[in-house]
Amino acid sequence: MKANKLLLILALLLTGCGTLEVSVDQTPTPLATITPLFSTETTATAVISPTSQVNPTATLAIPSATITLPPPTSVLPTITTVPSTSTAAQQTVKIFLIALEDNGQSGPLVGCGDSAIPITVTIPQTQGVLRAALERLLSAKQQFYGESGYYNALYQSDLELENVTIEQGKAIIHLTGTVMLGGVCDAPRVEAQIEQTALQFSTVSDVSVFLNDTPLEEVLSQQ
Repeated sequence: MKANKLLLILALLLTGCGTLEVSVDQTPTPLATITPLFSTETTATAVISPTSQVNPTATLAIPSATITLPPPTSVLPTITTVPSTSTAAQQTVKIFLIALEDNGQSGPLVGCGDSAIPITVTIPQTQGVLRAALERLLSAKQQFYGESGYYNALYQSDLELENVTIEQGKAIIHLTGTVMLGGVCDAPRVEAQIEQTALQFSTVSDVSVFLNDTPLEEVLSQQ
C-alpha cells in the first residue's frame, strides 16, 4: 500500500500537478501573518488620542497676578489746594476825617466848629499798625471820603511818612513833602486828622508831628 501511494505522488509530480500540493500547504500561512499587522496599526492609532497631551487650558494659563490692575485711587491726580491771595490775613484800623460844622457832636471838636470822625479801614496784617494807619490816611486823595461825605483836609497835600517812633507814650511822626490848605480852617483840620489817627492806639498818649524836620504847627501857621 505504501509503495502504491509513493508511486502515485511521484506520478503526479512528474505530470505537473505539484502546484495543487503547494497551494494547499501555503494558504494558511499568509492569513495568519496578515491579521496581527492590522491589529497593531489599530492599537497605535488609539494611543495617540489622550486629551492630556493637548489640553489648551494647561498650556495657556496666565497667572492672575500678572494682569492685576492697580486700585483706581492710585491713578487719580493729586489735588493741591493753593491759598488765594485775596484771603490774606488783614486787620482793621481807623483813620480820622472831618465832619464839617458838626461842632463836636460826633467826635472831638476841631478848629472852626468841626468834628474829627473815625473811619474803619482794612490793612495787611502787621505789627507796625501806627505806621500802616498813617500811610493809609496820607494815601487818601478824595476831598470827600467815599460815601461818608466826610471832608479830607489832606486831599491836596503831597505828604509821605518818613519815620514814626513811640517814646514813653509819645508818638513822634516825621513827614516829608508839601502841604496844601483849602483855607484857614484847614490848618487845625490837618493837625486833627494826623494826631487823632495816632491817638487811637493805647500805647500813644501824646503826638508830635514834624514836616521836613520843622514842627507841623509852625509850617501850617505860615500858610
